[in-house]
Amino acid sequence: MTNASTTARQERNKKLARRIPEDVFAEGNLDLLDELYAEDAVEHTPFGEQRGRAAIRESFEGFLAAFPDITQTVEDVVAEGDTVAVRITSRGTHEGEFVGIEATGKEIEVQQTAFVRIEDGKIAERWLLPDNLGLLRQIGVVEFPVE
Repeated sequence: MTNASTTARQERNKKLARRIPEDVFAEGNLDLLDELYAEDAVEHTPFGEQRGRAAIRESFEGFLAAFPDITQTVEDVVAEGDTVAVRITSRGTHEGEFVGIEATGKEIEVQQTAFVRIEDGKIAERWLLPDNLGLLRQIGVVEFPVE
């Protein structure tokens, strides 16, 4: 594969990886998941693995119900081979149940990193590494010890 074709593939992969925060979450358009994810894709998160589009969709629905006004800003994107790393800032209001925690009405701003493996032009795997401690602190569930 030539440098030009490698660069073009990596740029396509970057665009695909960006579509989750920029199209799916920005617009709440979960129908895009069928276009973006392979049928047997796996989403790896601190809350467990979701296997297949239906499970991934259910996970996204739960997150959007908890934070219906969520916005995600892509801060950085780096591609190497078939993997794309994306650094994202998420902002929103905790307006619904989230992992058993009732809505607090508090605003959040947290960083997360996603590593996305692309196969045949679709997302095959995504590893999501959110700042859950920061999120839980901001919604008032966790407090840091006072020194």
